[in-house]
Amino acid sequence: MTAPWSKALRDVWGGKARAILVVLAIAAGIAGFSAVLSAYAILTRELDRGYLATNPASATLWTDAVPDELTEAIVAETPVSAAEARRAVHGRIRTGPMQWRNLVLFVVRDYKDIRVSTLVPQEGAWPPAVGEILIERDAMQVAQARIGDTVLVRTTEGPETQLQLRGTVHDVGQAQARMENAVYGYINLPTLQMLGETPVLDAVKILVRENRFDEVHVRQVTGQVRTLLEARGHKVRNVEIPRPGRHPHADLMGMLLLAMSSFGILVLLLAGVLVVNLLTAMMAAQVRQIGVMKALGGTRFRIAGIYFAQAALLGVAAVAVALPLGMWGSRLLCLYMARFLNFDITSFAVPLWVYALVAAVGIVAPLLAAAHPVWKGCRVPVRQALDDYGVGRNAFGATRFDRMLASVQGIGRPLLLAMRNSFRRRSRFVLTVITLAAGGLFFMTALNVRASLILTLDRLFAQRKFDLSVALPSMQSVPAIERAIARTPGVARAEAWVYSEATLPGASAPSPATRHDGGGTAFTVLALPAGTTMLRQEFVEGRGLRAGEPDTLVVNTALAAKDRRLRPGQTVTLAMESGAATWRVVGVSDEPFSPAVAYVPRAYFDARRPGLTNSLRLALDRTDAPSIDRTKAALEENLSREGIHVSSSSSTRESRFGFDQHMVMIYIFLVVMSCIIVGVGGLGLMTTMSLNVLERRREMGVLRAVGASSRMVWLIVAGEGAVLGLVSWTVASLAAWPVSSLLCDFLVKTMFKSSSQFSFEWRGLFLWLAAAVVLSTLASFVPAWHASRGSVREALAFE
Repeated sequence: MTAPWSKALRDVWGGKARAILVVLAIAAGIAGFSAVLSAYAILTRELDRGYLATNPASATLWTDAVPDELTEAIVAETPVSAAEARRAVHGRIRTGPMQWRNLVLFVVRDYKDIRVSTLVPQEGAWPPAVGEILIERDAMQVAQARIGDTVLVRTTEGPETQLQLRGTVHDVGQAQARMENAVYGYINLPTLQMLGETPVLDAVKILVRENRFDEVHVRQVTGQVRTLLEARGHKVRNVEIPRPGRHPHADLMGMLLLAMSSFGILVLLLAGVLVVNLLTAMMAAQVRQIGVMKALGGTRFRIAGIYFAQAALLGVAAVAVALPLGMWGSRLLCLYMARFLNFDITSFAVPLWVYALVAAVGIVAPLLAAAHPVWKGCRVPVRQALDDYGVGRNAFGATRFDRMLASVQGIGRPLLLAMRNSFRRRSRFVLTVITLAAGGLFFMTALNVRASLILTLDRLFAQRKFDLSVALPSMQSVPAIERAIARTPGVARAEAWVYSEATLPGASAPSPATRHDGGGTAFTVLALPAGTTMLRQEFVEGRGLRAGEPDTLVVNTALAAKDRRLRPGQTVTLAMESGAATWRVVGVSDEPFSPAVAYVPRAYFDARRPGLTNSLRLALDRTDAPSIDRTKAALEENLSREGIHVSSSSSTRESRFGFDQHMVMIYIFLVVMSCIIVGVGGLGLMTTMSLNVLERRREMGVLRAVGASSRMVWLIVAGEGAVLGLVSWTVASLAAWPVSSLLCDFLVKTMFKSSSQFSFEWRGLFLWLAAAVVLSTLASFVPAWHASRGSVREALAFE
């Protein structure tokens, strides 16, 4: 081993306690970075692999009955490699005495020959026989059922029918049933007929033959298929073209992992601060050694290489510690995300480029952090270096701030010395405060973002003065509904609304079975009765609906963002189920996290179909879950006696749960990252206190020699840690408001395409104050203990 490398190893080993702290801090950053980077590589590969393995449909076209010869003609006459007929039917499902739950039934002609948007059998029977139903595996939690159970199913057109639950399937392309609070079921055509529905399939899923991932090409081919269908007398109601080759949740997951990677890089930067502190102190303590090496012919570059080698050793050790932790963390993250997004991971293999990048970052980061202190330390002239008597050459009191601090009176001597000592090494003080403040900043930011999202959802749901929404399959008699409600205990108030759909100018008119297409042109229309008490809207522009104005329209913020013409004072013509209608826009309501919705007076529909409704809003006497369930069951039974079926119902409590499930990823991510940053900050403080004690060993000896007790010395050192903790708390507190507001706005706009209302969580200030005091006390405990236990002779002999 060469002399430079030998010196580098001896120096690191000589300060092994401090080196271990720095290695742990760097390892924390590298572990977080490698965990997120590995998870990103695994999840993007597995999510796309699992999704593409199902041959996801390039497009879906909704029409009328689709016979086999029609799908054969599509394949023969258009650039389509596969075309299959499907159907989706909305209904209700009940297991045993449990309440009715919303159900979406998917109907396939031949389960043994699915070539587009395939299903993966999981447990039980495959395929479903007549009178049997399979349920998507994630929806089993919503259904609260087990394989082998007998379930009751009721569609919008048929009677209650018993079906056997025979198995589960995995449908990769479906949204999570837990979040949608719906059950996904899979049946065949004869079973559909048993349920009282016409046994026909009304949707065509196609797979383009070439350039499957070229959206322009997919739209061209879809246009050809639409032309063929309509030429053969099958009018196309709607078209859906998903983003080619991308799982519906790929962007959301990628954005979340990108944010995590950014925080991992931030942790690395904070760990680099510790390298700067350590090498700055080391260079200051070895000034005379540097002078000797220069006097013996050592060049600036050769000497700098020794200290860069030390930084590289720290990086290599950190990488060795961090990689196993990072791989373990990535596996946990992958399992959580896979469960959350309902897809399978077949391999946790990490690509080689991830290992190479992590190793490179782990070694280069300490080298970059060491560049300034090493280069600066090696510039000292030989005469000045040989004349150095160790650290502490810069006298306290040389600046106005020092003199102001020295003039502070009225506090105990230990605390006064602790305050003065904290500011002796300004650059180290600033770097340590930044590191520790970053932990507090993101701890408070996590609380503030959570509080802001909760406040935003609270305001959204506060506008809804109803507790239960009930959807009917078709327009029904209002008097009959009122009789059923009057017999239902627990209902305080009720209103009849009308649900419809419309499209923006230039799009084709929707039908009752219309689904939102990939372009997002279709949106919901809700007709409200005059003077409604079930909705209290907040407006960002204009005003609400008024009695006697049947042609007015209110849009929410999501719909207003789709077309600049949807602004107060504008007139717009919409294509609706009843035909084209011209409306005068009077207001824009603030509805974050909401899909596009327009509100119109119910008088518009009353003039065309008086005394009919297809949507109910009910306020209940009691809103706990058991009471809501009892009211639901009683209401549906009373409506059934009037000959009215319910297609779906949802409580406000259930809707809120779905929103909260979407937010839980953000909450967990922010809390985990803030904990990691706090840990790095604690290690940084411990390193700083160790360096401070080392540099002032002679000073500690002098204090002991003039009568200071071990307890007094311990209090001085612990006080320095407390001062650093309080200053970092002040910095974090001042930055928490603007940083939290910007981060919350960025996350919500990027991930949910919406806006949020900022809320500052004041408890976070006091929680972090307590945490900063405890953390600084713990971080300074060991250095303070060492300082108070050293002998006077050894301390005075230290140079």
